[in-house]
Amino acid sequence: MKKQPIEILDGISSDIRRAVPKEAARDALSIVLDAINSINIGLIITDIEGIIRFVNPAFSKIFEYASEEIIGKNAADLFATKEVRTLSDVITMIDINTQGVQEFVVKDKDKNTFIVEVSASVVRSSSGLPEGKMASFSDITKRKEVELDREKLIGKLQDALCKIKTLKGLIPICASCKKIRDDKGYWNLIENYIQEHSDARFSHGICPECSDTMYGNEDWYIDLKNRIATDK
Repeated sequence: MKKQPIEILDGISSDIRRAVPKEAARDALSIVLDAINSINIGLIITDIEGIIRFVNPAFSKIFEYASEEIIGKNAADLFATKEVRTLSDVITMIDINTQGVQEFVVKDKDKNTFIVEVSASVVRSSSGLPEGKMASFSDITKRKEVELDREKLIGKLQDALCKIKTLKGLIPICASCKKIRDDKGYWNLIENYIQEHSDARFSHGICPECSDTMYGNEDWYIDLKNRIATDK
């Protein structure tokens, strides 16, 4: 005969029953049940065959199922999908002698995909015999989105750092023409070398000393300098 939900929960509360007088055991179990129903972590309990015997309100809310749509059904049939890891995967991965925490991509009743963190364990009777399986579900979709955004930002920063070029060390430069020798032995114009090894860009002009050297004897240049001196 299949165990009823309250009998499954009796296995969870065996420690409580041993710790309190017999007449108070039922009250203690009621307190445990109230606590389970009030938490915001989804909880599901199945028997050994995988038939769902208990779900708390948080579980129904996470998966958008009413409790009557879940109780008494096989988890593998209720949550089966081809696209994602299913609740049946969660239930079957709970080895009868072990417990663990894993992350799964699942779907709710309306086929909306989200991510849950699942903590699974075995439900045992007061005598220590396996009675079923239990799993708690926390919706961590928002947390994973934040983590993904952070990873993307870190990736962008790392990419930006890789693209930043700096000049350092000894740079061979010609004492006459001011060309720079690169690491392959070729001589380059200084502006070409700096543009290749940094993010700097050049605009061109003529300094006063070079202007005097190039145009110092030209009448138009002499007139221009005189006008500039007068305006000052």
